[in-house]
Amino acid sequence: MEYTHSQLIDQIANLRCLFDEVFVVDAATSRRLDPDTMQPTDTIESIPDLDEHGRAWRPLYGQEGGSMALYWSLMADHRPFVLTAVYKLPVHPNGGAREAAALSRMLTQCRSEMCRDYVTGVYNRSFLDAEFRDRVGQAAAAGQPVSVVLVRVNEYARLCRTESVAAADRCLTTAAGILSLAVGPEQSDTPLIRLEDGVFLVVGIGTDARTLEYRLRDALDSARRTFSITLARRGEFTATVVSADWAETGSWDWMLSLAEQRLGG
Repeated sequence: MEYTHSQLIDQIANLRCLFDEVFVVDAATSRRLDPDTMQPTDTIESIPDLDEHGRAWRPLYGQEGGSMALYWSLMADHRPFVLTAVYKLPVHPNGGAREAAALSRMLTQCRSEMCRDYVTGVYNRSFLDAEFRDRVGQAAAAGQPVSVVLVRVNEYARLCRTESVAAADRCLTTAAGILSLAVGPEQSDTPLIRLEDGVFLVVGIGTDARTLEYRLRDALDSARRTFSITLARRGEFTATVVSADWAETGSWDWMLSLAEQRLGG
């Protein structure tokens, strides 16, 4: 679908009469764009895979309830973009209709499943993007300490390459269990999140980076870090732990980037 810039602005205005939020995304960078200048602003959750017609949909979740997002691929002034329209679902379906109540229950279950890593059972990046980024910013604005700790399971890549993905997954599951006990069962202010390539993220609200890093290091040093490679062989993993503090950077993206630099250094 081809638009001129002015046609795209008109289309966004028309859709805003029907949806709660409409915006344009650069799919390559997952950056939201200012429709007037087409320059990137903030980072959003990644765009789902589009079908052969250039369309997709998925539920979104936030602290105030669920939403449904629709995606269309388009061209504007010969550049590819994705148009996104979001409809916020009512928290309590009007009239309590059976179909609406069933949809609400289904989305609640879907939310729980989508926010969890299927291997380790801890939170995944979808939870981080959909629910926790805003909380971090609000906490920092209120003067609370905010920090992140990255934990890399060093043997993960080698296990995938030389043993099996199943062995690597068992290694990650062991690490996740140790880290879950360290951060506590509730994880309301200190969620444990699995990222990619054998890396876990712990976000601390109300906890400085040094305290949180020490807690996780101590838990890993004190625990048995053994896992099954096969039925006949067991292995032991090591971990690299780094941290960063909001006070060092003043923003979520820079804080996480600083931690990633330290992890790679």
